[in-house]
Amino acid sequence: FPGLAVESVHWLADRGIGMFGVEAVSPAPEGEPNFQAHLACGERGITHMECLANLDKLVGRGRFRFIGFPLKIRGGTASPIRAVAIFE
Repeated sequence: FPGLAVESVHWLADRGIGMFGVEAVSPAPEGEPNFQAHLACGERGITHMECLANLDKLVGRGRFRFIGFPLKIRGGTASPIRAVAIFE
């Protein structure tokens, strides 16, 4: 599956991005690139959402507020979310 190179994670962080989302099951291609992207996100303080759906419905509609409602998982570092886009 497609994804970001670890250099892309650093590029986003250098521009002040604190969160991004992808439709794929992970932020980077399978194997070592995915592991490195997860480490880079952690090091740079970037949160990422995986397995987002219907992103094509957002293209061209303008700015929106993103809200991700996670499950409360004690001691967890990840959670399924209910992803919501709110247009003004």
